[in-house]
Amino acid sequence: MNRMAKWLVKHRVVVVIICLLLMIPSIMGMTATKVKYDLLYYLPQDLDTVKGQEILMEDFGKGAFSLCLTEGMTEAAQAGLEEAVRQVPHVESVIGYASILRGALPAEILPDEVREVFQKEDTRLMAVFFDETSSAEGTMEAIETIRRIAGERCFVSGLSAVVTDTKALVEEQEGIYVAIAVALCCLVLMMTMDSFLLPLIFLCCIGVSILWNMGSNCFFGEISYITKAVAAVLQLGVTLDYSIFLWHSYKEQKGLTEDKDEAMARAIGQTFTSILGSSLTTVAGFVSICFMSFALGRDLGIVMSKGVILGVLGTVILLPCVIRMMDRD
Repeated sequence: MNRMAKWLVKHRVVVVIICLLLMIPSIMGMTATKVKYDLLYYLPQDLDTVKGQEILMEDFGKGAFSLCLTEGMTEAAQAGLEEAVRQVPHVESVIGYASILRGALPAEILPDEVREVFQKEDTRLMAVFFDETSSAEGTMEAIETIRRIAGERCFVSGLSAVVTDTKALVEEQEGIYVAIAVALCCLVLMMTMDSFLLPLIFLCCIGVSILWNMGSNCFFGEISYITKAVAAVLQLGVTLDYSIFLWHSYKEQKGLTEDKDEAMARAIGQTFTSILGSSLTTVAGFVSICFMSFALGRDLGIVMSKGVILGVLGTVILLPCVIRMMDRD
């Protein structure tokens, strides 16, 4: 380990360039990795819910449904909307009073208890059935199209609509809470470290290892939206301590030798030995959730185990080289 550490420190510029170049395929891998929003996919196949979904698809051609409420629309406009919704891709059928009877039987002549099943005052109800599952991409695209067609006077409810809104929120706010996590970590480190520049170096190097981790997910083809939402922040929190260990070890070794390269080489060896056990127990914890019947645990466990390993590699390979480049003779 000491020989390898000395080689890394000696060729630090080359190592940093290689690590930065690896960000290019990582970014491409992140782009190529699909995000899965269908939680039914992760449920055990012997659950009644999954079996019921399969029967619904195979025997009736329906995978999901949503209830749509419209406000302030005439019966003719309601019938036109229902007909337009029928033409939306992945909509299997629409059940609505206006389009079924087409004005042959005005709603006003029906008894109140019958009319209130589908209409209350100026609010009307229609049911939309889809030909894919509740969280499938086709279903979510259909819901977005329905909302565009109907405008502000239509409200789409149901599990599929909730998943669609969740997807939009995750995509919109993911960058915000990652930025907040980085800012808070940077603030704490600046208050506790002996240099204001060190936290930026730590976070940049961890950011590179996070990119490696998220980019390598392309080998799985897809990950869940929950994993995508929390993996970066989790990896930041779990692996940040390793950088602090390296810095304190480097400071200690600089007091024992005047050669900074030798001090860093020794620090790498000490840090690797210190964090090896800690990182392996963290990996073991994430591996354990891979055995959940709910396969989402496997998805998150694999990604985070990989993230911890790559975080360790970033700490003992990239970070020492960057610190030595900044700590000039």
